[in-house]
Amino acid sequence: MKYINPVTDFGFKRIFKDEEITRGFLNALVQKYDPKTYIKSVTITDGEIDEINKDSRRVVYDVHCTTDNEEHFVIEMQNEPQTFFSERIVYYLSRAISYQQGKGYIEYTDANGKKQKKQWNYHLKKIYGVFFMNFKDADPDRQQGLSHFAFMETDRKYQDSDVLQYWKIQMPIYRKMKESDCHDDIDKWIFNITNMPEMNTQLAFTDEIPLFKRLEKIASYADLSPQQQIQYDDSFNNYLAYMGQQEYKLQEGIKIGRAEGAKTASIAIARKLKAKNASIDEIAELTGLSLDEIQKL
Repeated sequence: MKYINPVTDFGFKRIFKDEEITRGFLNALVQKYDPKTYIKSVTITDGEIDEINKDSRRVVYDVHCTTDNEEHFVIEMQNEPQTFFSERIVYYLSRAISYQQGKGYIEYTDANGKKQKKQWNYHLKKIYGVFFMNFKDADPDRQQGLSHFAFMETDRKYQDSDVLQYWKIQMPIYRKMKESDCHDDIDKWIFNITNMPEMNTQLAFTDEIPLFKRLEKIASYADLSPQQQIQYDDSFNNYLAYMGQQEYKLQEGIKIGRAEGAKTASIAIARKLKAKNASIDEIAELTGLSLDEIQKL
């Protein structure tokens, strides 16, 4: 094993809690949609948002960072499909937005360098979400690996507000890509991050993007300290155990579904036979239903 797996908690955070790597990745991402944007620096911050009240859900992000122009990025890894996944994205980002209200005022430094306060007027700092998905999107028509979402006026596709935006990254699509399928810098970033566990040599595109050399070193299993290797191994084993549990639940669900489907078919046949005055014993023999079940039909 040359590189750590980014779908593990340890691997993902090791990569994206490096501020230089995260800055390079985010620049490639935002410049795809706004070439004039440039992030000079990022600061990894506490990824936890306090509860609004005792009954509210606690929010903890995998990685949260702020940029030099005070924009916020939430970067998450999702290993399994989830009911209302898109709604969870909106909830997470909305909590980050609502947290900006604070005490109802904002602090700023005036022209003389003095700290001042003024009433908060709903001016929001931008919140971006980046969601790596270790599964295919529920929408079968969404075949691109990277999708961008924002508040749009639907008829003209006019972006009404840029305060809240997010990206979904379908890792299975990037696993099927070749290097020649990467058309821009963000494709190259996601291709390397997604496929590094299968790479036994250097990462792709290191001549084009020198920062990938840093990514190689950070993601190299051999460059981890003995303690970090133990932490990564534990994280990887936890990931395998979790995925095994999910597979077991899936197979059990399939078995239950097949059994219920077979029983539904047997009941339908039994009703037809009963309508034709077949004996209960004959119906039971042909359908496998119990005498009690047939009598209740």
